Amino acid sequence: MRALLQQARNRLHAFEDHLTVRTQIAAAVAALSIVLVGTLAAGAALISYRNTAALIESSLTQIASTTSGRLDRFMATRQQEIKLFAELQPMQPLWQGDPAALRSALESLQRTFSDFAWIGFADTEGNVVAATGGLLQGKSVAARPWFKQGLRSVAIGDVHEALLLASLLTQRANNEPYRFVDIAVPVHDAAGKLLGVLGGHLDWNWASNLIKDAEANDGNTNTQLSILSKGGTILVGPKQETVRYGGDDLAGILKAGVGTLHETVDERQMLTAFHVGKGHRDYQGLNWIVTASQPASVALAAAISSAQTILAIGAVTALIGLSLAMLVSRRIAGPIIAITGEADRIGRAHGPTMLARQSGSAEVVQLSRALRSLLRRIGLAEERTREAELRATENAMQLQEDMLKLRQLADTDFMTGLMNRRSFLAVADDAVAFCRRYKRNMATLMIDIDHFKKINDTHGHAAGDDAIKRVAEIVSQSIRTTDKAARFGGEEFVVLLREIDQETAVLLADRIRTSIESATVRHGDIVIPITVSVGLALFDERDRDVQDVIERADQGLYVAKKTGRNRTFLMPATDERAARAA
Repeated sequence: MRALLQQARNRLHAFEDHLTVRTQIAAAVAALSIVLVGTLAAGAALISYRNTAALIESSLTQIASTTSGRLDRFMATRQQEIKLFAELQPMQPLWQGDPAALRSALESLQRTFSDFAWIGFADTEGNVVAATGGLLQGKSVAARPWFKQGLRSVAIGDVHEALLLASLLTQRANNEPYRFVDIAVPVHDAAGKLLGVLGGHLDWNWASNLIKDAEANDGNTNTQLSILSKGGTILVGPKQETVRYGGDDLAGILKAGVGTLHETVDERQMLTAFHVGKGHRDYQGLNWIVTASQPASVALAAAISSAQTILAIGAVTALIGLSLAMLVSRRIAGPIIAITGEADRIGRAHGPTMLARQSGSAEVVQLSRALRSLLRRIGLAEERTREAELRATENAMQLQEDMLKLRQLADTDFMTGLMNRRSFLAVADDAVAFCRRYKRNMATLMIDIDHFKKINDTHGHAAGDDAIKRVAEIVSQSIRTTDKAARFGGEEFVVLLREIDQETAVLLADRIRTSIESATVRHGDIVIPITVSVGLALFDERDRDVQDVIERADQGLYVAKKTGRNRTFLMPATDERAARAA
């Protein structure tokens, strides 16, 4: 063992003999500086991380609590508004009076509080006596939870979709589905007798706007807010309608009410604060969970910044020591060190840059010139590569655009812009398969212009073309974006209505017919009135394919033509073919 130690000492002494004192001092100072600076940086990073994380947790908790409070106060205010309206003395004569006057009062309330998408009054049997816009008026809501609970006391239902009401409201520009929060209060007369239930559907879009406003005013901290139901389902935020928390995690959140946690979202470490809404004043709350999340790297970035500052101070101290110890050696090695630093920067920067000219010796000047010449050649080659990539990208984009135009021409009727028969049948076959698999409803309309041959014979084929275009325009404007319309040839059109029941389909078909009846076709100075006959058929499980539905709708169209035209005829799937004309 002693022999090995002695051998190591001998080798160390031999190595020292090849180094100057100046170099040894520089090496010792550099090693000491690295140890000290590294220790300080590590300690500062740990302290900074803990302090910053604590501050961010406090800030996120405040954001979540504030947003949750705004939600509860908003709901409490809406509940109080509906309750006060139900108790207004001037409203007492209207609850059992003229439905038109009651509807006018409800619409006035809706205009005052525009967050309500629908407000209606139902009697004790569940029949809607009056409602804003006349929506659901005369319908029964006896089976709706809000009505049942509203008969007993003030009731608030959690977020849900109302497909029937949503189908009667104006389609949103972004095609997002309507979601509502129900508020219901019992209505009594002066003697305390129960008269019915006053219900309101709050458009849940206000909650999305509240979250967007909170995120926009988070001080550029990249905070991401979400609202979850008490069951852990995301109501507002990324991955909406999915379950974010469940089991013990959800139970812990609901029990704690407020707090923070660390979680992984899309492979990113996130720091999340949560607050469970417990209501406000008379509003008991729905236990909505508001979360405020921020990437954990935000806290780490602050710690790294502090460590870099300390490292820079230590580096300056080390440089002062080195400059005093090795002033002469630095003078000689300075140009080479500068070139090395520039080369290292170029290797790390985006794209090649130019070296600064260096001097100090003939070798340094020659090396500087050679490197600058090399960088110029690299820059030229990179520029040519960039130009070639740009041309390739432009060609690919042009090809994609041309393919899109060709596909559109192949699937579109040239005159009306509607789908043609081939593209429509492909979409319709998929729709039938979907309806059969998921037990959904679907309807088909066959629309034919009445006396079209007379229009051609009297005013010419150009006028007939104008009539076809006008009908196509009205049909396109009358259906939803999820529905599909096509021109099957001549003056005949077919419409596919998805997710629709019989009653709504009949109403929609007759609305299209009356819209066309009230429209006119202008051909030069001539005004040509037009009407259409409509055949309607609903999808039946016994239908083999979409052709069976279309054929049944065509039979309905034939009956509509034979029984006077300008009418809608529903052809049922039964063998009796009992007709219902709208």
